[in-house]
Amino acid sequence: IASYVLHFVDMPNLAKVASISHAWNDLTKDNAVWKTVYLYQQQWRIRTPSRKSAPNTAATIDPEQEPSHQTGAGGPAGVGASTGSVIKAPLDWKELCRNRKALEARWKTTPPKTRLVGHTDSVYCIQFDNTKIVTGSRDRTIKFWDFNTLECTDTLQGHSQSVLCLQFNEKMMVSGSSDNTIIVWDMETHQPISRLHGHTSGVLDVCFDDQYIISCSKDTTIKVWDVRTMALIKTMQGHRGPVNAVQLHQGQVVSASGDALVKLWDVASGVCIRDFIGHERGLACVQFDGKTIVSGSNDKTIRIWDVASGRCTNVLHGHENLVRTLHFDQNRIVSGSYDYTVKVWDMKTGECTLDLDKGHVSWVFDVQFSSSRIIR
Repeated sequence: IASYVLHFVDMPNLAKVASISHAWNDLTKDNAVWKTVYLYQQQWRIRTPSRKSAPNTAATIDPEQEPSHQTGAGGPAGVGASTGSVIKAPLDWKELCRNRKALEARWKTTPPKTRLVGHTDSVYCIQFDNTKIVTGSRDRTIKFWDFNTLECTDTLQGHSQSVLCLQFNEKMMVSGSSDNTIIVWDMETHQPISRLHGHTSGVLDVCFDDQYIISCSKDTTIKVWDVRTMALIKTMQGHRGPVNAVQLHQGQVVSASGDALVKLWDVASGVCIRDFIGHERGLACVQFDGKTIVSGSNDKTIRIWDVASGRCTNVLHGHENLVRTLHFDQNRIVSGSYDYTVKVWDMKTGECTLDLDKGHVSWVFDVQFSSSRIIR
């Protein structure tokens, strides 16, 4: 019974229980107790999957009208030793709890920085996994960087203007450009598979799953493409301004536009399900996980929305200029702004827990993070 009770005791109180007596100390060493703390109380994960925040453009500003910044891309800022790798049984759950607690503490201190230098102009979009970082730039190229050595391993050329957005998985990568086109690349050969034409202005964001490629544009439309045939399936219209960001999740798409609206769409029918109204100026970025939407705007705020009700549950204030990019998980939001800063926010309380204000000397266009790194 005592061991069962300990399944409901949090980490600080488990340490107190352990000091009561030798008998209680032995009970607190139960691996199952610490597993409960790790997985169910703290809701930590053993492996953090690589995912993409929406590569974003300015809410009401054409990226091609933005000034050129001849600075290197922001490199990975190590937050601490990662617990994101796959660990084989048997697992020492108490040790995992200690390591993860230390990692969480490091999220409240300014991390060291490493800068990747190679692009000759602004870096608009980033995605990374455990082995590589991929960046797209105003210099019209896409670069691959080795995650361990931080050296550029390949440079892809195919777009005739700025690369504004990209997403990849293990098989393919999709990129969008100011040249109005989308290129689908083979991730093994790094060669183009297909070039998609349809937008009449710059492609500001892309995302895809095993059925659809979704693209959005300054032309105010969202286009849906068949991922197998590369054929255009439908065009979704409803925004009155440039559609700057899209996110796809289980057959639904969330879009953010310069018209200050967030919209939720059903991909199969092409119907807009709901508008999320609250931002006072155009939106630059959005992320969607099925239950929650987080959006950033030229009104300098970040809003958190409940998808089911359409209600705004929190408004985060702190940035002094347009919130250009954001990425969130169950614990935190990381945002980047034209105020040159990257901020870390507590997802539950909305408190700004870390302000990285010395990493950039110009606008922050994209940011992505894992449990142990921020790349911006």
